[in-house]
Amino acid sequence: MTNRVMLAVIFVLSMPTAVFASSMSVRAEPPVFVKLLNQNTAWNIFLEGEIDSGAPARVAEALKKAGSDGADVYINSPGGNLLAGIQIGQLIRKAGANTRIGSIEPDPSEIITGKLGIKYLPGYCMSACSLAFLGGVYRYANEGSKYGVHRFSSGALPETNDLDVAQVISAAVSAYIREMGVDTALFELMVQKGKDDIRILSATELTQLNVVNNGRQKAEWSIEATNGGQYLRGVQDSVYGKSKAVLPCYDGRMYYYSFYQTGPEKAASIAAGEWVHSLFVNDAVIPLPNPIQANADGDEVAVLFSLTREQAMAIASSSSMGHAMQWARDAPTFVGYRIDIPPLASQKVSTFIRNCFQR
Repeated sequence: MTNRVMLAVIFVLSMPTAVFASSMSVRAEPPVFVKLLNQNTAWNIFLEGEIDSGAPARVAEALKKAGSDGADVYINSPGGNLLAGIQIGQLIRKAGANTRIGSIEPDPSEIITGKLGIKYLPGYCMSACSLAFLGGVYRYANEGSKYGVHRFSSGALPETNDLDVAQVISAAVSAYIREMGVDTALFELMVQKGKDDIRILSATELTQLNVVNNGRQKAEWSIEATNGGQYLRGVQDSVYGKSKAVLPCYDGRMYYYSFYQTGPEKAASIAAGEWVHSLFVNDAVIPLPNPIQANADGDEVAVLFSLTREQAMAIASSSSMGHAMQWARDAPTFVGYRIDIPPLASQKVSTFIRNCFQR
């Protein structure tokens, strides 16, 4: 490693504040009752205070305690050491953990089977913390939370090396942002603010840049060829599992093959014909007839329907579609999914469906 790169890794991003401690505290706790009630075994890990050079080791130890149960990492930090922030993000991603800006506390106003519920509290994630946060597979910001970025500081380096080192660090930060699946326009916002200022992103910016994904990865839509025809394929991972919609077109008719990870018990029950089905189109819920076929494979259920022209055309002009499965039409709960149809994919989806009915 060159001297310039070695110097680069000691850069510090910070936002002075009296609220946080001078070094980051790391606390790991087993899942609370509400989580276990929802069959969620993920531990809660709390990161509080300024990110110091030793913080990654403490975070690694906390993630090790959580092990295969998974972890939800709650972050409250004004920033700190740039390299340590990136290292924390990489550790979180390697562990498959989720991140959330803010914290939680018991909620006396919500009692569930004799146990206290939880209340989400807002928090701050600034500067180097903004990079650590991106490590979460699924990323959330509690209501009222703040996420801020600014330009890194190079004041500690010899003046002759400032430009070269800044280029090295800029490339590294931009590559990390891209690796985490976040729009690199975030980096452009970082460099627009001086090292002593902070740019607080709005809720809209957080979702548009995929800084916050609220438990949903980006949907992917593609058109695939098969013997005798083509099919439209939409896939989206979420905190609840993988969702896949396959829409084949044969002889001017459209079908809907739905794949969803419901868990072994529900998958077997759905395959046995004990559930009713509906089509999600945006906010509308459209009843579907009994499936042509339904099969269970481990925790995944695969269900095939024939769509009417009206149902298919509704999908063609929607921004999301999906599948709901219920015990009865009036049941208050359901299992199922929605797959986003983002603007970049909407023309592909619409054109495929409309062409199907013109054959």
